[in-house]
Amino acid sequence: MQLQHYQQFVVRGVVAMCEQGLPIPPNSLTEIAAVCHETVNDDDPNVSAWGVYGVLFDNSIDNLADCPTKAIAEAIAGALTTLYRRKAA
Repeated sequence: MQLQHYQQFVVRGVVAMCEQGLPIPPNSLTEIAAVCHETVNDDDPNVSAWGVYGVLFDNSIDNLADCPTKAIAEAIAGALTTLYRRKAA
């Protein structure tokens, strides 16, 4: 994976979605099958994981890691930012 292609690294909340397209509350993840995951605002009560995303120059994002806590995701994003920070022209 070529991480230097990303202009920045960001953290976003991730919500698991059920077959009907509804969010699955974190305490129900063992009982309801998730069919997809979506990024959401940090304050969404259904956040079940935190994703680290690389932002490409066209502003599309690629998921690089899913983390159990926001603190872990922020630590990874911070380390990637430090390692791959673009030099000012």
